[in-house]
Amino acid sequence: MFFRFTLISLILFLSLLSNVIAKDSQVIATINGKNISLKELNAGIKTPLFDAQMKVYNLQYSQLKNLLLQEFAKSHPLGKNLSFPAFMEKYVVKNTTVTEQMVSQFIKINKIPANKINAKYRGQVTKYLRSDLIKKQVTIWFEKESKKHKVAINLKRPERPRINIPVGQSPTLGNKDAKITIIEYSDFQCPYCAKAEGTVRELLKKYGKDIRLVYKQYPLSFHKEAFKASEASLCANEQSNEFFWKLHDEMFNDIRHLKVGELKGKAEKLGMNKKQFSDCIKSGKYTAQVNAEIAEGNKYGVSSTPMFFVNGIVVKGAKPFSEFEKIILEELEIN
Repeated sequence: MFFRFTLISLILFLSLLSNVIAKDSQVIATINGKNISLKELNAGIKTPLFDAQMKVYNLQYSQLKNLLLQEFAKSHPLGKNLSFPAFMEKYVVKNTTVTEQMVSQFIKINKIPANKINAKYRGQVTKYLRSDLIKKQVTIWFEKESKKHKVAINLKRPERPRINIPVGQSPTLGNKDAKITIIEYSDFQCPYCAKAEGTVRELLKKYGKDIRLVYKQYPLSFHKEAFKASEASLCANEQSNEFFWKLHDEMFNDIRHLKVGELKGKAEKLGMNKKQFSDCIKSGKYTAQVNAEIAEGNKYGVSSTPMFFVNGIVVKGAKPFSEFEKIILEELEIN
């Protein structure tokens, strides 16, 4: 009996695998006798494709949750003579009071500038906090009723795409055998990149032994000083990896002063060999590497900065600590 079930499972798996392979190899265009497959098409749009799939999934999951909530309400002893909205309002969403203290606390935690705070803004915060309270109460009741009714949800969340990027000659920080490799494409003149560095430091502080950080150059064309700053960082790296990260921090702490003369001053302040650093920048010996990393970034879908790949999983922009941590915890569990 066990052998029979194993054989059936194997046949089903092979059948599913053949369907996936067949789908990937599906020819969607032909030019001069050359075929373009679905796999080739999707290879360059993995991240936006995943984002689109997640939108569909979230829409479907939200509708499924709503249908289940309606079924829970129908089967509840107190819900027989009430409409679904009336039942939810009377028995599930019991407290939506948002106090002035809660609004003030939200403003303090999120460090909202004083010049943005007015009656209209406080009203928007109140509305947001009330919506959040409702969502939390509904979620608690949904989870409780799901257990009670033994709900099984078979709607599958799209699998995160992974993009394998070679480390190459890029500067690294941390253990090369770490379970998590974060590859960062960044621009030393980008304010969002500077903001993201605070989050990166927090991650390294909390998960240091498990993280290796790789810095890739992606100076944006409209940042006039960014390209030379990228070259300067590699000139610092030429003297030592430690100098690279020191200059990296120095530049991100002061993104408004990145002219060549100012970069030389920073290098001297950090104790680098002044002549070697100056000659390196003047020679343009790392221009090719910076251009190569920009081209590499373009190949992997980078179009703005900062952009991170956490074990190949894309995190676009200066996202909060929690978004990185969620992926890191998942990856640590897997590895």
